[in-house]
Amino acid sequence: MVDSLAKHVLYIDLSRKEFGLKHETGLKKYLGGVGTGLRLLADNLERYPVVFSVGPLNGFFPFCSKTSVVLDDNGVIEDIYIGGSLSSRIRFAGLDNIVFLGKSKTPVTVEIHNEQVIFRDINIDLGSLGLPGKRSVLYFNKERELFTVDRYFSPPERILENKLLSKNLVNIVITGSKTYEIKDPEKYEELYKKVLAQTNQMTVEKGSNPSCVGCPMGCSKSKIGEIGGNILTHSLVACQYAEKIFSDVGVTFSCLNILGYDYTHEDIENTTKLIELTMKELEQDPQRL
Repeated sequence: MVDSLAKHVLYIDLSRKEFGLKHETGLKKYLGGVGTGLRLLADNLERYPVVFSVGPLNGFFPFCSKTSVVLDDNGVIEDIYIGGSLSSRIRFAGLDNIVFLGKSKTPVTVEIHNEQVIFRDINIDLGSLGLPGKRSVLYFNKERELFTVDRYFSPPERILENKLLSKNLVNIVITGSKTYEIKDPEKYEELYKKVLAQTNQMTVEKGSNPSCVGCPMGCSKSKIGEIGGNILTHSLVACQYAEKIFSDVGVTFSCLNILGYDYTHEDIENTTKLIELTMKELEQDPQRL
Protein backbone atom coordinates (compact mmCIF):
# COMPACT_ATOMS: atom_id res chain seq x y z
CA MET A 1 0.00 0.00 0.00
CA VAL A 2 0.94 3.63 -0.30
CA ASP A 3 2.55 5.39 2.69
CA SER A 4 -0.31 7.35 4.23
CA LEU A 5 1.86 8.95 6.92
CA ALA A 6 4.42 10.86 4.85
CA LYS A 7 5.17 12.30 1.44
CA HIS A 8 8.26 10.94 -0.27
CA VAL A 9 10.26 13.86 -1.64
CA LEU A 10 13.25 13.42 -3.95
CA TYR A 11 15.57 16.44 -3.78
CA ILE A 12 17.89 16.86 -6.76
CA ASP A 13 20.66 19.44 -6.40
CA LEU A 14 21.72 20.38 -9.92
CA SER A 15 24.54 22.64 -8.69
CA ARG A 16 26.29 19.91 -6.70
CA LYS A 17 25.07 16.92 -8.72
CA GLU A 18 23.67 15.37 -5.55
CA PHE A 19 20.31 13.92 -4.56
CA GLY A 20 18.52 12.71 -1.47
CA LEU A 21 15.17 11.23 -0.45
CA LYS A 22 13.23 12.57 2.53
CA HIS A 23 9.99 11.36 4.12
CA GLU A 24 8.13 14.56 4.95
CA THR A 25 5.36 13.93 7.49
CA GLY A 26 4.47 17.63 7.66
CA LEU A 27 3.31 17.62 4.05
CA LYS A 28 0.52 15.09 4.56
CA LYS A 29 -2.10 17.73 5.43
CA TYR A 30 -1.56 19.45 2.05
CA LEU A 31 -2.97 16.35 0.30
CA GLY A 32 -0.72 16.43 -2.78
CA GLY A 33 -0.15 18.13 -6.12
CA VAL A 34 -0.24 21.90 -6.00
CA GLY A 35 -0.61 21.83 -2.19
CA THR A 36 2.60 19.98 -1.41
CA GLY A 37 4.30 21.70 -4.34
CA LEU A 38 3.65 25.20 -3.01
CA ARG A 39 4.75 24.18 0.49
CA LEU A 40 8.03 22.80 -0.86
CA LEU A 41 8.48 25.90 -3.01
CA ALA A 42 8.09 28.13 0.06
CA ASP A 43 10.45 26.00 2.15
CA ASN A 44 13.22 25.97 -0.48
CA LEU A 45 12.79 29.36 -2.12
CA GLU A 46 16.43 30.38 -1.69
CA ARG A 47 17.51 27.47 -3.96
CA TYR A 48 15.23 28.48 -6.86
CA PRO A 49 13.20 25.25 -6.85
CA VAL A 50 11.07 23.70 -9.55
CA VAL A 51 8.72 21.22 -7.90
CA PHE A 52 7.05 18.31 -9.70
CA SER A 53 4.22 16.75 -7.67
CA VAL A 54 1.58 14.08 -7.95
CA GLY A 55 -1.47 13.50 -5.78
CA PRO A 56 -2.59 10.49 -3.73
CA LEU A 57 -4.86 9.17 -6.51
CA ASN A 58 -2.43 9.44 -9.42
CA GLY A 59 -1.72 6.04 -10.91
CA PHE A 60 -4.71 4.48 -9.20
CA PHE A 61 -7.91 6.15 -10.48
CA PRO A 62 -9.21 7.41 -13.83
CA PHE A 63 -8.90 11.10 -14.74
CA CYS A 64 -6.19 11.67 -12.08
CA SER A 65 -3.84 12.04 -14.98
CA LYS A 66 -1.86 15.23 -14.57
CA THR A 67 1.46 16.19 -12.97
CA SER A 68 1.64 19.46 -11.04
CA VAL A 69 4.65 21.76 -11.45
CA VAL A 70 5.07 24.90 -9.34
CA LEU A 71 7.80 27.51 -9.71
CA ASP A 72 8.61 31.16 -9.19
CA ASP A 73 8.66 32.89 -12.58
CA ASN A 74 10.41 36.21 -11.93
CA GLY A 75 8.30 36.95 -8.87
CA VAL A 76 5.10 35.29 -10.11
CA ILE A 77 4.10 31.95 -8.62
CA GLU A 78 2.92 29.65 -11.39
CA ASP A 79 1.13 26.31 -11.12
CA ILE A 80 1.32 24.27 -14.30
CA TYR A 81 -0.11 20.85 -15.17
CA ILE A 82 1.23 18.35 -17.71
CA GLY A 83 -0.50 15.30 -19.16
CA GLY A 84 0.86 12.06 -20.55
CA SER A 85 2.13 9.17 -18.44
CA LEU A 86 4.38 11.31 -16.24
CA SER A 87 2.18 11.28 -13.13
CA SER A 88 1.95 7.49 -13.16
CA ARG A 89 5.73 7.11 -13.57
CA ILE A 90 6.39 9.38 -10.60
CA ARG A 91 3.84 7.50 -8.48
CA PHE A 92 5.32 4.10 -9.31
CA ALA A 93 8.80 5.43 -8.67
CA GLY A 94 7.57 5.62 -5.07
CA LEU A 95 7.61 9.41 -5.09
CA ASP A 96 5.15 12.18 -4.29
CA ASN A 97 7.41 15.11 -5.18
CA ILE A 98 10.60 15.82 -7.11
CA VAL A 99 12.36 19.09 -6.23
CA PHE A 100 15.00 20.39 -8.63
CA LEU A 101 17.30 22.85 -6.84
CA GLY A 102 19.99 25.21 -8.08
CA LYS A 103 21.52 25.31 -11.56
CA SER A 104 23.82 22.91 -13.35
CA LYS A 105 27.11 24.39 -14.56
CA THR A 106 26.65 22.63 -17.89
CA PRO A 107 23.56 21.29 -19.74
CA VAL A 108 22.51 18.00 -18.17
CA THR A 109 20.19 15.03 -18.56
CA VAL A 110 18.72 13.71 -15.32
CA GLU A 111 17.72 10.06 -15.19
CA ILE A 112 15.48 9.00 -12.29
CA HIS A 113 14.86 5.32 -11.67
CA ASN A 114 12.58 4.91 -8.69
CA GLU A 115 14.46 6.72 -5.89
CA GLN A 116 17.86 6.80 -7.60
CA VAL A 117 19.28 9.60 -9.78
CA ILE A 118 22.04 9.60 -12.40
CA PHE A 119 23.34 12.81 -14.00
CA ARG A 120 24.13 12.20 -17.66
CA ASP A 121 25.36 14.00 -20.76
CA ILE A 122 22.70 15.67 -22.92
CA ASN A 123 23.85 13.79 -26.02
CA ILE A 124 23.07 10.37 -24.59
CA ASP A 125 20.49 8.29 -26.46
CA LEU A 126 17.38 8.89 -24.34
CA GLY A 127 15.86 5.68 -25.68
CA SER A 128 18.62 3.74 -23.92
CA LEU A 129 17.61 5.05 -20.50
CA GLY A 130 15.03 3.61 -18.14
CA LEU A 131 12.64 0.76 -18.81
CA PRO A 132 10.40 0.74 -21.92
CA GLY A 133 6.74 0.83 -20.93
CA LYS A 134 7.56 2.11 -17.46
CA ARG A 135 9.23 5.41 -18.25
CA SER A 136 8.30 8.94 -19.19
CA VAL A 137 10.69 11.10 -21.21
CA LEU A 138 10.73 14.90 -21.01
CA TYR A 139 13.06 16.46 -23.54
CA PHE A 140 13.94 19.46 -25.70
CA ASN A 141 14.60 19.15 -29.40
CA LYS A 142 18.06 19.96 -30.72
CA GLU A 143 17.24 23.66 -31.21
CA ARG A 144 15.75 23.88 -27.66
CA GLU A 145 12.57 25.28 -29.18
CA LEU A 146 10.21 22.37 -28.56
CA PHE A 147 9.70 20.57 -25.25
CA THR A 148 7.56 17.44 -25.09
CA VAL A 149 6.55 14.72 -22.66
CA ASP A 150 6.10 11.23 -24.10
CA ARG A 151 6.59 12.68 -27.63
CA TYR A 152 3.20 14.38 -27.64
CA PHE A 153 2.24 16.29 -24.48
CA SER A 154 3.61 19.68 -23.51
CA PRO A 155 3.20 22.36 -20.83
CA PRO A 156 1.38 25.64 -21.58
CA GLU A 157 2.97 29.01 -22.40
CA ARG A 158 6.69 28.00 -22.24
CA ILE A 159 6.95 29.05 -18.57
CA LEU A 160 8.32 25.67 -17.51
CA GLU A 161 10.56 25.34 -20.57
CA ASN A 162 12.26 28.67 -19.89
CA LYS A 163 12.81 27.79 -16.24
CA LEU A 164 14.34 24.40 -17.06
CA LEU A 165 16.68 25.95 -19.62
CA SER A 166 17.75 28.56 -17.06
CA LYS A 167 18.79 25.61 -14.86
CA ASN A 168 20.59 23.87 -17.76
CA LEU A 169 18.19 20.96 -17.26
CA VAL A 170 17.62 19.72 -20.81
CA ASN A 171 16.20 16.21 -20.47
CA ILE A 172 14.49 14.20 -17.73
CA VAL A 173 13.81 10.46 -17.92
CA ILE A 174 11.71 8.96 -15.12
CA THR A 175 11.17 5.24 -14.66
CA GLY A 176 8.72 3.92 -12.07
CA SER A 177 8.82 0.16 -11.59
CA LYS A 178 7.41 -0.29 -8.08
CA THR A 179 4.15 -2.06 -7.33
CA TYR A 180 1.54 -1.55 -4.62
CA GLU A 181 -0.74 -4.05 -2.97
CA ILE A 182 -4.41 -3.11 -2.72
CA LYS A 183 -5.84 -4.62 0.50
CA ASP A 184 -9.36 -4.98 -0.87
CA PRO A 185 -8.99 -5.41 -4.66
CA GLU A 186 -12.68 -6.19 -5.21
CA LYS A 187 -13.90 -2.95 -3.60
CA TYR A 188 -11.14 -1.05 -5.37
CA GLU A 189 -12.17 -2.46 -8.75
CA GLU A 190 -15.81 -1.58 -8.03
CA LEU A 191 -14.93 2.01 -7.13
CA TYR A 192 -12.57 2.32 -10.10
CA LYS A 193 -15.35 1.33 -12.49
CA LYS A 194 -17.77 3.72 -10.77
CA VAL A 195 -15.42 6.66 -11.33
CA LEU A 196 -14.60 5.56 -14.89
CA ALA A 197 -18.31 5.44 -15.75
CA GLN A 198 -18.71 9.15 -15.05
CA THR A 199 -17.49 10.32 -18.45
CA ASN A 200 -20.76 12.26 -18.75
CA GLN A 201 -19.42 14.53 -16.00
CA MET A 202 -16.36 15.45 -18.07
CA THR A 203 -16.45 18.94 -19.55
CA VAL A 204 -14.61 17.91 -22.70
CA GLU A 205 -15.64 15.97 -25.79
CA LYS A 206 -14.37 12.45 -26.43
CA GLY A 207 -11.96 12.19 -29.35
CA SER A 208 -9.32 9.99 -30.96
CA ASN A 209 -6.21 11.85 -29.75
CA PRO A 210 -3.58 10.32 -27.46
CA SER A 211 -4.97 10.19 -23.93
CA CYS A 212 -3.32 11.03 -20.64
CA VAL A 213 -2.67 8.02 -18.41
CA GLY A 214 -5.86 6.53 -16.95
CA CYS A 215 -8.19 8.51 -19.21
CA PRO A 216 -10.34 7.07 -22.02
CA MET A 217 -11.38 10.43 -23.48
CA GLY A 218 -8.67 11.12 -26.07
CA CYS A 219 -9.78 14.76 -26.06
CA SER A 220 -8.37 17.53 -28.24
CA LYS A 221 -7.29 19.38 -25.07
CA SER A 222 -4.88 16.67 -23.94
CA LYS A 223 -1.84 17.88 -25.91
CA ILE A 224 -1.33 21.22 -24.16
CA GLY A 225 -1.36 21.17 -20.37
CA GLU A 226 -3.22 23.40 -17.95
CA ILE A 227 -2.35 26.45 -15.89
CA GLY A 228 -4.12 27.39 -12.65
CA GLY A 229 -7.58 26.12 -11.79
CA ASN A 230 -9.56 24.39 -9.05
CA ILE A 231 -7.38 23.86 -5.96
CA LEU A 232 -8.86 20.54 -4.81
CA THR A 233 -8.83 19.10 -8.32
CA HIS A 234 -5.17 20.04 -8.75
CA SER A 235 -4.18 18.74 -5.33
CA LEU A 236 -5.30 15.25 -6.36
CA VAL A 237 -3.83 15.91 -9.31
CA ALA A 238 -6.86 15.37 -11.53
CA CYS A 239 -7.61 16.82 -14.94
CA GLN A 240 -9.46 20.14 -14.80
CA TYR A 241 -12.08 18.67 -17.13
CA ALA A 242 -12.90 16.15 -14.39
CA GLU A 243 -13.55 18.89 -11.84
CA LYS A 244 -17.22 17.89 -11.46
CA ILE A 245 -16.19 14.37 -10.46
CA PHE A 246 -13.52 15.20 -7.91
CA SER A 247 -15.14 18.27 -6.40
CA ASP A 248 -17.49 15.71 -4.84
CA VAL A 249 -15.87 15.26 -1.42
CA GLY A 250 -17.65 11.91 -0.95
CA VAL A 251 -16.10 10.46 -4.13
CA THR A 252 -12.66 11.79 -3.22
CA PHE A 253 -12.93 10.43 0.33
CA SER A 254 -13.91 6.98 -0.93
CA CYS A 255 -10.97 6.85 -3.35
CA LEU A 256 -8.50 7.90 -0.66
CA ASN A 257 -9.96 5.48 1.87
CA ILE A 258 -9.73 2.41 -0.37
CA LEU A 259 -6.01 3.14 -0.90
CA GLY A 260 -5.39 3.22 2.85
CA TYR A 261 -5.18 6.98 3.45
CA ASP A 262 -6.78 8.17 6.69
CA TYR A 263 -7.90 11.59 5.46
CA THR A 264 -11.25 12.80 6.82
CA HIS A 265 -13.88 14.83 5.01
CA GLU A 266 -12.66 17.83 7.02
CA ASP A 267 -9.07 17.28 5.87
CA ILE A 268 -10.22 17.34 2.25
CA GLU A 269 -12.36 20.44 2.76
CA ASN A 270 -9.52 22.27 4.57
CA THR A 271 -7.06 21.75 1.70
CA THR A 272 -8.11 24.93 -0.10
CA LYS A 273 -7.58 27.09 3.00
CA LEU A 274 -4.11 25.62 3.65
CA ILE A 275 -3.03 26.32 0.10
CA GLU A 276 -4.39 29.87 0.19
CA LEU A 277 -2.37 30.52 3.37
CA THR A 278 0.77 29.14 1.73
CA MET A 279 0.23 31.39 -1.28
CA LYS A 280 -0.05 34.45 1.01
CA GLU A 281 3.18 33.40 2.71
CA LEU A 282 4.92 33.18 -0.65
CA GLU A 283 3.56 36.52 -1.81
CA GLN A 284 4.96 38.21 1.29
CA ASP A 285 8.36 36.49 1.22
CA PRO A 286 11.11 39.11 0.68
CA GLN A 287 13.26 36.54 -1.16
CA ARG A 288 10.91 36.82 -4.11
CA LEU A 289 11.15 40.60 -4.36
